[in-house]
Amino acid sequence: MAGKQVNELDALPSFTDTSLLPVHNGTGLKKGLLSQLANYLGNKFSNPNLLINSDFKINQRGATSYEKMGYSVDRWKIWNVTVTPNANGGITIKNDKYTDTGTFLQYLENATEGDSTLSCYVTSVSGTVTMVADDNSQVVLKQGLNVVHTSASTKAFTIFLNQGTSITLKWAKLEQGKHATAFVHPIYSEEYQKCMWYFQPITGARSGFFSDSKIYLNIPEANSMRISQPSVDSSNITLEGWIYMGASTDGINVESPDITNASVDRYKELALTPSSALLSKLSQRGGSTISYAIKVGGGINLDAEIYDDE
Repeated sequence: MAGKQVNELDALPSFTDTSLLPVHNGTGLKKGLLSQLANYLGNKFSNPNLLINSDFKINQRGATSYEKMGYSVDRWKIWNVTVTPNANGGITIKNDKYTDTGTFLQYLENATEGDSTLSCYVTSVSGTVTMVADDNSQVVLKQGLNVVHTSASTKAFTIFLNQGTSITLKWAKLEQGKHATAFVHPIYSEEYQKCMWYFQPITGARSGFFSDSKIYLNIPEANSMRISQPSVDSSNITLEGWIYMGASTDGINVESPDITNASVDRYKELALTPSSALLSKLSQRGGSTISYAIKVGGGINLDAEIYDDE
């Protein structure tokens, strides 16, 4: 008897997690739960990871450790912890200096819709460290793979550290769906571009102009960031270098105190306020066109990270 065509097959029945399915294990047919099949397939396939820099390898700020509060390695925000990127991969987080609970988290730009799964791989842990979804679904982390499911919308991947605790993470993942699928390390070059949407160092030689007692520099990088006017990390401005005006080859030496303020204006230019001493030198030269050569290793950071649940 000829088999039915695909378009002639009866509609498939509705399944639940406890539905029994026939499964061939190599020796014969067995009955397996749909949930068991889903877990098996989760190890064979991988849903997209909604976290950026999920294996903590990108560290544009360049520090060997981060403390107290702010952002650490790209996209990961901290409160009351010390974070150390590890040379052999992964990241170590400690709450050994603060009396309050420590937090290590990443905000998504857009919340998930419906069922979501948080997972991470723990290399080592000391004390009570908890992975928490937005609806307070949570798990106390242990060495190895850890998973939290939530049916609610989630906009953050959060880890809480009790006082005196520490943890080393290999990777983290947040995905849509009810099941934790396999973690796949991101392609470094692609992940780096994603990180630059939120944070970019500005270095090297820049063209610009001098007008109304201010220096304006072209920063086309601002056009490819999350917000139209990223902030400037005022704690890390190192704009030592030389300013050349017009056709002159005689540069004006710029020391650290010579730039008193920096911001991004509405035209997406870097606006610098010179000290009175530097302002006098610029005014004496005349003209408006400038080239600003920032010393190697110097520059500023443009910051478009998410600082709260926007």
